Amino acid sequence: MLYSISSRTPINGSLLFSAFLFAFGFIVQAGDPIAYSNDGGDGDKLRTEERFIPRYAVAGGYISWASDADFSSAIGSLSQWETGVRTNVPVFETDKIRLTAGIQYRYNQLNFTGAPAPLANMDFDLHRLDVPFNFWADLNSRWKLWIRLQPGWYSDFDNVGSDDFILTTLALLSYQWNEKARIAFGGYYSRDLGEPRLLPAVGFIFEPDPQWSIALTFPRAEVAYAPNRDWFIAGRVFLSGAGWNITDPAGGSNDVDLDYKSMRIGLGVERRLSGALWAYVDGGAQMGQEISIEGAPYVFERDLDTSVFVTGGVKLRF
Repeated sequence: MLYSISSRTPINGSLLFSAFLFAFGFIVQAGDPIAYSNDGGDGDKLRTEERFIPRYAVAGGYISWASDADFSSAIGSLSQWETGVRTNVPVFETDKIRLTAGIQYRYNQLNFTGAPAPLANMDFDLHRLDVPFNFWADLNSRWKLWIRLQPGWYSDFDNVGSDDFILTTLALLSYQWNEKARIAFGGYYSRDLGEPRLLPAVGFIFEPDPQWSIALTFPRAEVAYAPNRDWFIAGRVFLSGAGWNITDPAGGSNDVDLDYKSMRIGLGVERRLSGALWAYVDGGAQMGQEISIEGAPYVFERDLDTSVFVTGGVKLRF
């Protein structure tokens, strides 16, 4: 059984994700139910029921804000904020397999002030709409399979075409090494870290007791602690980012890709409000930030200084 815990990521984005964004970002996004797919034996079921770590989120919404980030080698700055909603529900389920479907929407606003050309003082309203389909299968008591197909549109929606579309895909096998440790491996294709790319999905998850979890899931690391069934605390570091197909800010006739990358390090706290309803807040630093434009007749790639971020939202966990 593969275990995934976390809160909403980024101004990268959501889901994504995201989530191990990453290849677990999907894998370590708190909303992904891979951690709690049907267990293969009575021992696994008992262990899951005893855990204090909260179950996966089937729906949620959030808002995220980041402080101004100055360009590292030029004048100007970038400010940004993000909001999103998502839901993911079972469509078909047996003792051994589960199929879920959902919808995710994310809005990003990027505001440039005195930035290098062609961004200058431009503002961007950017959208991401995804329709994820997930399939999980218990192959036997130790091996689990997860496949995700997620068609999506990443755009300013000024002129929507085939270049705005991407099919995010994930194929992952997880192996229960022993009662406390799991490993996972596979492949992941997405543009959650900027431009579209294929990445390995590898990870190791160690759960020494029902209240603690340590996850090393490329490109993400997380230590989580649940003091009781109503509180959840996690420290994490992970790569983040997003990309959109937009109208050329330099006025060219062809659309271009605007890509944003960063690394986030921070702390998240979740609190059960009532029943299945949870609230959460994350905060920390964004480092290694980069803005680039691809597919244009000119070259634009700039680094940004470190900034801080704060994210807050609610989730429904079952």
